[in-house]
Amino acid sequence: MTETRRMHYVPKVYLEKFAKQRGDEFYICALEKQSGKIFSPKTKNICVETDLYLLEGATENERQMIENLYNELFEKEYNKIHKILVDDSRDSITMEERYEIISFVVSMFYRNNIWNARYNKLIDETLEKAYLLSRANEIDSFFFGEQEVSIVGKSLEDLQKENRTKDRQMIALTAVQRIFELTRMRVVNDVVTIVKTEDLIVTSDNPVSFRGENLSVRPILIDPNNTLTLPIDDCHLLQLRPWGDKLNNNLTMLGRMSEFSIVSGVVAETNNQFQYNQAERFILGTEEGIKGFQHDPTGELFKKKMQAKFATRMTKPQ
Repeated sequence: MTETRRMHYVPKVYLEKFAKQRGDEFYICALEKQSGKIFSPKTKNICVETDLYLLEGATENERQMIENLYNELFEKEYNKIHKILVDDSRDSITMEERYEIISFVVSMFYRNNIWNARYNKLIDETLEKAYLLSRANEIDSFFFGEQEVSIVGKSLEDLQKENRTKDRQMIALTAVQRIFELTRMRVVNDVVTIVKTEDLIVTSDNPVSFRGENLSVRPILIDPNNTLTLPIDDCHLLQLRPWGDKLNNNLTMLGRMSEFSIVSGVVAETNNQFQYNQAERFILGTEEGIKGFQHDPTGELFKKKMQAKFATRMTKPQ
């Protein structure tokens, strides 16, 4: 059996909830952030990187440990989780279901390639400065931390590639550690809540957003008091809210909110603009959702949408 080399940082089973099935394949609508191009890739061909979680090891199981862990612990039960979350008749969950939901959201937060991209960008820029300075001073090496790096016979691109390969495994293992740490903290007090909208919502290649309880203070990533939000299809947002202690520790409650009219528009638009702003490359969703999306940095388009929605509501017969 061929080992997995193409590894999804946003799992296919998640993307399929925004996609259309044709035969055995699922197709999702994507908006490329930089070019504005809209296209419809197969879910297996987007949000994927070669060897992203691959480890060193003598056996396939050792090399594929993280990829298999993500599949077994988080992806395998997602269809069951999604079915529970969108079932309006469910107002409670078991402690096991709650753990699966919380751990899935946290895994989506930390397994994402955005952390790789930002780390690599920072290190690439640091290496470039050191490399160019060494060349300018005709020096054959420089110190990077405590390590002496030789530049003899190497281009800047060679050094950057070497460093990315070296650090990739460390980043992947650190992400797994963070997932387990934050999950353990969040299961203490999180309340699982579903927000249903009548307006279409989209997702992205970096789909989990986080917000601190104190809006005047910049939130810390590992803080279990942040609210985490994840779109799970084109009309449902999943939120983890640190409200257990305010609700008599009724942790098995499944909170539900159905938003309509202007409130629905506010909730959907807030999510959609947030998804655009935090996306690395792609905004993702249904064809209708993506084609109806407009980047709105000033808020003017949103204001017009809400005015039109309010006017329509006022003209409806009572």
